[in-house]
Amino acid sequence: MLLRSLIPTLCLAAAAPPAGATDVLLRGATVYAGCGAPGRVADVRIHGSHITAVGSPLEPRRGEAVREVKGLALAPGFIDMHSHGDRGLLEDRDAGAVTRQGATTILVGQDGDAPFPLADWYAKLEKTPVAINVASMAGHATLRAQAMGKDLYRPSTAAELATMQRLLGQELRSGAYGLSTGLEYEAAHFSTTEEVIELSKVAARAHGFYISHVRDEADGVFDAFAELVRIGREAHLPVEITHIKLSSPPHWHEAAARMPAVFAEAQREGVTLWADVYPYTYWHSTIRVIVPDRDFFNPAKVEAGFVANGGPAAIRLAHYAPDPSVAGKNLAEIAAIWKLTPVETYMRIVRATEAEVGSEESLEDVIGTSMVEDDVRWFVAHPDIAFCTDGELHGAHPRGAGTFPRILGRYVREQHALTLESAIHKMSGIPAARLGLKDRGRIAPGAVADLVLFDPATVLDLATVEHPDTPPVGIPAVMVHGEWVVDGGRVTGLHPGRVLRHASAAR
Repeated sequence: MLLRSLIPTLCLAAAAPPAGATDVLLRGATVYAGCGAPGRVADVRIHGSHITAVGSPLEPRRGEAVREVKGLALAPGFIDMHSHGDRGLLEDRDAGAVTRQGATTILVGQDGDAPFPLADWYAKLEKTPVAINVASMAGHATLRAQAMGKDLYRPSTAAELATMQRLLGQELRSGAYGLSTGLEYEAAHFSTTEEVIELSKVAARAHGFYISHVRDEADGVFDAFAELVRIGREAHLPVEITHIKLSSPPHWHEAAARMPAVFAEAQREGVTLWADVYPYTYWHSTIRVIVPDRDFFNPAKVEAGFVANGGPAAIRLAHYAPDPSVAGKNLAEIAAIWKLTPVETYMRIVRATEAEVGSEESLEDVIGTSMVEDDVRWFVAHPDIAFCTDGELHGAHPRGAGTFPRILGRYVREQHALTLESAIHKMSGIPAARLGLKDRGRIAPGAVADLVLFDPATVLDLATVEHPDTPPVGIPAVMVHGEWVVDGGRVTGLHPGRVLRHASAAR
């Protein structure tokens, strides 16, 4: 069942803040506390890294930096429940794609691919801080590679599974929040459900959760959801469908009709089922996911993969290392250039990029348009589904720079798919509760001052497939731990972000 029981606690006061830093007073904002309540005009005082008072009016104190923010909304910093912002973060410490859209915390280690060993990566982040807060999952595919090398197109042996369990325990003690899988990808696709259950039991003992890019997001999507629920039931831990979607024509327009039963069945089985979503009808991944069983050179299966994903013209090659000149073109266009059929074109790309399998090097990636807007809108509007970018700091998909302002501008203001207070709750309070972040995700005395100022009348995403790095408008300022990482819509170069470890991690 969904985690409604934690929601009422989110606006309560937390522990007292530390003493000793410059105060900031924000005056006249419409404050959305992060717990789903409507906004109210109030002043907010920040001392050091924490909020110390919320009220109206609050009189300025001597030496306090006062900012008049009447007409702007003030919300808790947004929490991205599925990010790939770990890629290149130590090189781009400002993480402007994240901060300029109002996100202050990212959960990385997704799709089964996580930094390893996590303790070493965390140590680098603490030695060289970045602008955002970072939490991580432990990656299933990462563990498989450690235990199985590159021989991944098969189930693990008992000895290999034992090695993975040991390594997962190590990563959980280092602060991982649980286990992530990318069961649609080669490195994990041939694992059995039982393998994942046994690993999830390790995560459960550490009070973690399981998050999955499920085994099939197309024709077999509901079977994949059932597998995830089974993992939750047998391993006794919360499970999350990440970037939830219905990406095959046979299941288009079914979200409203069929998804309530998925959540209801999980509840009947005693499983805490969560989900997150990004607000786009197109995805970004490896071209290999188009043929789920990895029979890449079977023409009938490749053709079926095209049908399930809108046809060759709907599949755009965003990056192709063997021949960069075709990047940005769809498979139908590339087929014409190469004087091949689309099926032959697909097979040529797969053959030319085989070296990327099991490595950290990406030789190709595609953007596919295979969801429909009414399903996306249903997921976005659902009161218990959180949000994610599934984005990179400099990726080819505009979700990496536009997710949160897109929801606020297009789905809240323009389409009225959900209220502003509900959207903010789903961006802050709900993910904070899922991660057990008791001092984040809300605006209240004692909470960490992770905050975003935005204009509800103008906030909007501007990132596109052609220009995926374009920053949004209407978000003038973002604060992390009491320091402005965005001001005047520009990154400031400050790096107050923290490593966030799971509460059960060894200290």
